[in-house]
Amino acid sequence: MLECKSLYAGYGKNAPLLRALSFTAPSGAITAILGENGVGKSTLFKAILQEIRYTGAIFCDGADISTLSPRQRAARVSLLPQQLPAPALSVRETVALALAPQVSRLGAAEWERVDEQLARVGIASLAERLVSTLSGGERQKVFLALMLTADTPILLLDEPTAHLAPSFTARFFEILREEREKGKTVLLIMHDVGEALANADHVAVLSDGTLAFAGTPEEALAQSIPEKLFGLTRYVAQRGEKTAVFFRAE
Repeated sequence: MLECKSLYAGYGKNAPLLRALSFTAPSGAITAILGENGVGKSTLFKAILQEIRYTGAIFCDGADISTLSPRQRAARVSLLPQQLPAPALSVRETVALALAPQVSRLGAAEWERVDEQLARVGIASLAERLVSTLSGGERQKVFLALMLTADTPILLLDEPTAHLAPSFTARFFEILREEREKGKTVLLIMHDVGEALANADHVAVLSDGTLAFAGTPEEALAQSIPEKLFGLTRYVAQRGEKTAVFFRAE
């Protein structure tokens, strides 16, 4: 579980982007963070990762995250960033970096763990390729495999579907549900409101640095959150017994 209490965070002398933000991302659930550009979604992740100063408190499974050492934080929280690095390493070597906080030397068991996650995200054939030669979508899979190899209880993902091909998106959310079933806390910054409502267990909407809504996708739909907070128009499509809900900006 990840819990933020009365969080204020920002940059320099500017007014804080986050103001008295309090919310909980529960264990065993996928929580989507939604909001317009500039409301503080990425700032929230930076605060969790201790990359910026803040006031208030952030708890990771009951422990104040600010009191943990970098190694302890790395064992609890991992990030799939929006801006992906391109190290001059092979795919296999890059994914193996996830194990650096846990072991001093990689043995057969550790390399097997790496190879399992490469296969899981469908890039086993790219194992010896340099990451710097890959496409954006391929690199997204590399760092997803790195996160899965780290096997931390809290997963942070910043706009994780931005570079993914539509053909892999369904598998991506299937993998996240598999991690959720292990009891992990999965927290995603998302841009697509419809995609978030279709795949998350909980949604939290930030507006003007504060929490404007928190609840289930069903509650968000019942309260017309996409329409009220994002100005979207709702469409409902029926095909046999299946109903699909999607949104467009008019």
